[in-house]
Amino acid sequence: MMKSKWLAIMLIVVLAIVPGIFTWTITTDVTAKAASTSMAEQSWQASFSVALKKNKITKDYVFITTEKGQKVSATIELLEDQKTLVVKKLKPGNYQLHVKKEAFSQGGLNVSSQVIPFTIIETLTAVKSEKELQQYFKKLLSTQRVGIREEEKADSATSSASEDNATANNESTTNNQVEGVEEGDIVVVKDGFIYSAKDQSITVVNAKDPKNLKLTTSINLKESRYISKLALYDNLLIAIGDEYIEKAGTAMVTASFYDISNPGNPKHVRDVGQEGFLQDIRITQDTLYLIGNMYPNYWMLQEDAKADLKPKTFDTLVGTAYKSLPLEKISILPNTMDGTYSLITAVDLKNGAKTTANTKGYLGGSSGLYMSENALYLTTPIYESNNAAPSDKRAIDMIWLPRAADTQIFKWNVDGTTLNFAGSTEVKGTVLNQYSMDEYKGNFRIFTTEGNTWDEKSTSYNHLFILDEHLKALGSVKDMAPGEKIYSARFMGEKAYVVTFKQVDPLFVIDVANPKKPAVLGELKIPGFSNYLHPLDETHLIGIGYDTEQRYDAYTKRNFTVTTNMKMSLFDVSDYRNPKEQSTVKIGGKGSYSDVQYNPKALFRHEEYNYFGFPIVLYEAGKGDDIVYQGHGAQIYEITADKGIVLKGDIINRSTNEPYENWEQVVQRVVYIDDALYTIARNEVKSYQLNNFKPLDTLTFK
Repeated sequence: MMKSKWLAIMLIVVLAIVPGIFTWTITTDVTAKAASTSMAEQSWQASFSVALKKNKITKDYVFITTEKGQKVSATIELLEDQKTLVVKKLKPGNYQLHVKKEAFSQGGLNVSSQVIPFTIIETLTAVKSEKELQQYFKKLLSTQRVGIREEEKADSATSSASEDNATANNESTTNNQVEGVEEGDIVVVKDGFIYSAKDQSITVVNAKDPKNLKLTTSINLKESRYISKLALYDNLLIAIGDEYIEKAGTAMVTASFYDISNPGNPKHVRDVGQEGFLQDIRITQDTLYLIGNMYPNYWMLQEDAKADLKPKTFDTLVGTAYKSLPLEKISILPNTMDGTYSLITAVDLKNGAKTTANTKGYLGGSSGLYMSENALYLTTPIYESNNAAPSDKRAIDMIWLPRAADTQIFKWNVDGTTLNFAGSTEVKGTVLNQYSMDEYKGNFRIFTTEGNTWDEKSTSYNHLFILDEHLKALGSVKDMAPGEKIYSARFMGEKAYVVTFKQVDPLFVIDVANPKKPAVLGELKIPGFSNYLHPLDETHLIGIGYDTEQRYDAYTKRNFTVTTNMKMSLFDVSDYRNPKEQSTVKIGGKGSYSDVQYNPKALFRHEEYNYFGFPIVLYEAGKGDDIVYQGHGAQIYEITADKGIVLKGDIINRSTNEPYENWEQVVQRVVYIDDALYTIARNEVKSYQLNNFKPLDTLTFK
């Protein structure tokens, strides 16, 4: 019983994080996939499992009609795969795509003429009724045909890169990607106090006197609440985390607001929550945005035809009850059919965050996020799959045999708590993370990797796409670094930088000044790779990642690449056509790692001293493939265009024969306040003199 329960839970999660176009199955030997709706300014497409004949893509064999059967003029194109039809230039309305059986390359298959219904919409509208919402989920529960055979139709006619400077108070700020858009972190600093999240509590440390650190107070939340983000806005401290509500039988993303005018006595202001799990947060234009995903258990419809599948929200400003999101707050995103909600809650933070929150639900899940001051972009992968396979079989296969995918992009224009859906589009390949995305002068720019580097039958490629404010294609650079994949990217105004890797590390410099004609200017190939790129100035980049070495496998008789020590590089791109690795340092030995390689929030910056640093755990190579623990702490480097990379602070607690690091004592963040530096671990805060890193004090928590 328990095993079946966990299998069901795993399947729900996998299906939810593998969004895509809903697959319909025909009773013949053909399968196809197509979305029920598309935006007027975008194309709609249907993909078939059987190839079509190019010479049959004519108005006699492939055409569009209204729902009443009247032919309409439209542009219909057959893509290079010979299986996908793209329909363009249709006004809003209900249509049917007709594909005569003669248009298919039959190959002995029992193919019949097909009719696929779809709708073109001008603007995204709210779900009109409970019935419409129920029908959406019922489609996901059953295998249905892609459309109607021609002979059956009579019976079915009605059916920018930013380096945050220090604040005026001369203390650390979060390493945000976009200037003016706060992302939050597990440690924040305000007016000489350090606020750090640990599981279900927030520790407040008075660090005004670095020689005498004091525990001011601890804010304890519910035992079921785990804090993943802290953020500051004026005198508000906001704690965001996931919570499982046993009484409601569901998970909630909850933001708790505290007035910290008096840091020693934080006062709880309110809680705001939305059902599901947190994807990320942003604060811009005096507004907090909670972005998450909610996976409704639509299997309930098999037992309860009237099951409530609307997401639940709550706001203690208006009451403690969990309320289902009203239908007028729910929409179905175009070109999606995956059964997952993307939820966005906007909270006005002005005047102590005392106005009602606004939550919107969009059917169509997301996994990637980028936000500028005026727009929110969510992305989701659309995986290639065996269309004929049952959905549960496809989901399990996806775990063990990940397939190539494309990326769907959704855009909202935001103005405070007002969210206006602006459109969607698709690009080839998948996006690595938020740093592979950027908005510049209204245009959206995105790096993707198409294919898989391990798939020897199909070469991987890397692309850059530039889209206008309506997500229409402007320009692109395609097919970079065949056989490799993207490991890091950074946009810096009119230049873009991307690192790909398989055996060596090419750093590409790309001119994006003309969005219609982006072009690769230069390329640098060096061993290793960078997980994260950070701008030093307009012509220099810091790269943090791993060094690598080549080895030979006698069994397969092939070379393979392994990571060794950490590596930090300073790239000089002043000559864009000839980028150089100006300076480099090797950090630790094999097995050494830092959170900054995967979470840029862990990067310490101090502009006046030109300091850059990060927490680190050091290992070195042992016998065979073993690694030996050496210590943990933080390292601080002075990085300048003139001197390169110079180690200034080696703040390491050396090992005394421990086999591995103590999780409670591992440094999570490094911050500064005035002339002191602080390392923050789960159970302690340490202070050091900023100019010479002399230890000053240690505060240990229970």
